[in-house]
Amino acid sequence: MLLRMTQGLAILCPSCGAPLGGREGCQAQFDWLSARAWENPARAAMHNMVVDTYAMQHPDDYCQSPKSYAAHLTGLCCALEHPGDQKLYWQIPRWLDGPAQIVKPPVIETRGRKTIRTITDAADAAYPSAVRQWASAVWAAYASQQYLARTWLAEAVRRVRSSDTHP
Repeated sequence: MLLRMTQGLAILCPSCGAPLGGREGCQAQFDWLSARAWENPARAAMHNMVVDTYAMQHPDDYCQSPKSYAAHLTGLCCALEHPGDQKLYWQIPRWLDGPAQIVKPPVIETRGRKTIRTITDAADAAYPSAVRQWASAVWAAYASQQYLARTWLAEAVRRVRSSDTHP
């Protein structure tokens, strides 16, 4: 991948700090990795976690509305605290598809010590572990909002179960 350089230094993404050619280069890396997600099952299985992690490191672009913020923060919570529970994960958009009243918390400034650069060169076999390391670093950065994410996840489960039992 071609990186934009300034005086021999890679331009950092202003959202996450990845040395990939500024915001444009970071987005290009995300787009490239998203396309690669369909090359093998190991990458495809991690794609939702990649999207939620990237979104929480780039909230100005991907978490503008309260619902999108809730979707990605809660998705990250679900992916890390309930790994492999796809049924639970897909309750989040079902919950947000209705009249959910969400108040968006303040966007945090420091969004994790690892960036998408962590997974850029990972071989297929190492990719799931690299994605989990990156996601865990971002989730740790959101420590002040983890309780909120867990509360939203519980609300999603409650609301979806309630709608499934009441016609």
